[in-house]
Amino acid sequence: MSQYALYTRFSAHPDKGDELLGILVKANQIVSAAKGCRLYIINHETADKDIFWVTELWDSQEEHAISLTLDGCKELIVEASHILAGEPRQIVLVPVAGKGVEA
Repeated sequence: MSQYALYTRFSAHPDKGDELLGILVKANQIVSAAKGCRLYIINHETADKDIFWVTELWDSQEEHAISLTLDGCKELIVEASHILAGEPRQIVLVPVAGKGVEA
């Protein structure tokens, strides 16, 4: 079983970045406690206050998928959909080396 990593870009409608950040922080509280979650970091893009990148590291793709079904997650996804300027852009990665990466 290999680890699973994601970078997801979220872009809010103009001046809705603070609202999006609040939703992402709530998601962090739920997802970071999920089985298999090794890393969940919310990053703010310096050039645009309405764009965020979430960095995630999971023990497996399956555990990530399960985390999206946890109590509260679906509601946060619906809440975020109203302020997003478009679909989140996701980059899926396979970790190969570094701190926190399984040998």
